[in-house]
Amino acid sequence: MSPLIPRPGHRLLRCPVCRLELTAAAGALVCRNHHSFDLAREGYVNLLRGRKRQPASGGDSPEQLRHRAEFLAAGHFDDIVATIPEYFLKSNMKPIFREWRILDAGSGTGHHLAAESFAPPVLGIGLDISKEAARQAARRWPMLAFAVADLWTEWPVQDGAIDLIISIFAPKNFPEAARVLRPGGWLAVVHPGEKHMTELRDRFRLMRRYELAGERYTEAAKRFVGPPTIHRLRRKMVLV
Repeated sequence: MSPLIPRPGHRLLRCPVCRLELTAAAGALVCRNHHSFDLAREGYVNLLRGRKRQPASGGDSPEQLRHRAEFLAAGHFDDIVATIPEYFLKSNMKPIFREWRILDAGSGTGHHLAAESFAPPVLGIGLDISKEAARQAARRWPMLAFAVADLWTEWPVQDGAIDLIISIFAPKNFPEAARVLRPGGWLAVVHPGEKHMTELRDRFRLMRRYELAGERYTEAAKRFVGPPTIHRLRRKMVLV
């Protein structure tokens, strides 16, 4: 059997132990200090350290991921997918590398990262704490790279390497986002509004919203990234 080959987006990663650049070596990613991380047969890499390399209890289960994939495939969040590149490209920002480098922080099934459409081509990397999510995403999207990582800690991504970070209903780590963004790079944060799935909250006491989340995100963005532009999406849908 031929050794697994890292995907293009994996070259945006760095060693979670010593922070040196990771390079390909016989089915693994290794740094100059000989820290090595094997590629799974599906094509993702697990960069959690120590006991955290065990399956993440905080990540989605296979059943939850299946339901999420079905929901997204039905197009219910297509407005979000379309809005991000629309605003990003209006800025007239140009890639300083040969391609757009996009990081999905909390990539889940990989749906949002795969839907981002830019020219020239995209070099995409998705991070998620769920090993099952990384496995499914890597299997579904062979041209994109995925890694298992804890977004609440230091990200295994090189400094100043990313043009655009998307964070869609996922944990927010503004200091790390600022570190990995290139000068002038963009952070697209999507979070629930006060009416988000309000029927579930009212009837089943689900999807409880943390009050003032939007205000906190705005202040954190100002502090670490830059003055934000706020765009509100409103859409009603009937789920049967």
